[in-house]
Amino acid sequence: MKKTIIFLLILLIPAGACRTRPDAIPTGTWKYRLLVNGADIGSAVVTNAVTGKLYVSTLEMQMDAGVIKNTSRQIITETLDFKPVKLEVYNTTTQNGQVSEMKTIAQFNGARVDLDTGDLKTSITIEKPFILEGNYFMNELIKSKFKDGTIIKHYIYEPSVDIEEPVLVLVKVMGREEVEVNGKTKNLIHLGLSIDNLKNIDSYIDGSGITQKTVITMLNNRLELILE
Repeated sequence: MKKTIIFLLILLIPAGACRTRPDAIPTGTWKYRLLVNGADIGSAVVTNAVTGKLYVSTLEMQMDAGVIKNTSRQIITETLDFKPVKLEVYNTTTQNGQVSEMKTIAQFNGARVDLDTGDLKTSITIEKPFILEGNYFMNELIKSKFKDGTIIKHYIYEPSVDIEEPVLVLVKVMGREEVEVNGKTKNLIHLGLSIDNLKNIDSYIDGSGITQKTVITMLNNRLELILE
């Protein structure tokens, strides 16, 4: 589940308003409820901003699963044409009174990655072209006009999966579906996200480009993020 959650920003960053489909990448803040197997266990806040000539995208999550509490913050900085600049991940876990803190900071200069995980500092050269999980996928979907069957794929650098090899991520437009959100049935665009060719995330966006619901199903667990 953790491996899949780290890619949530790809499908949570909304696109700008249009009557029938999104047509631009906006800035703003969106709040979500976080549920596991139908039970509320936390919340998530997604922010997308333009600072100078950079996109800065942030995902903050808080989870309370009884004896285990977790707070995480992921910040992605990229150029306006989606070239990686910086990736920051901060994570705090509390269990039985014990606090564990982790951080990962990656700074990019072309194919070079300067990585600092606290325990490890290293420089790596990535051979494959890669991006971060910011605004690239939504931009490509907008250009395709969300045509049914459209597939967008690219390699994403995610050091929590592999510090040397980027991960292949694929997003497919599955078409429109009737989906229940907060007790109401809505006609939404269904996007499916696959990581390393394994289908893991389903996201549903409305005609204004706002992600209404995201579902992750793995083994016996069903995690949902639902727009407040």
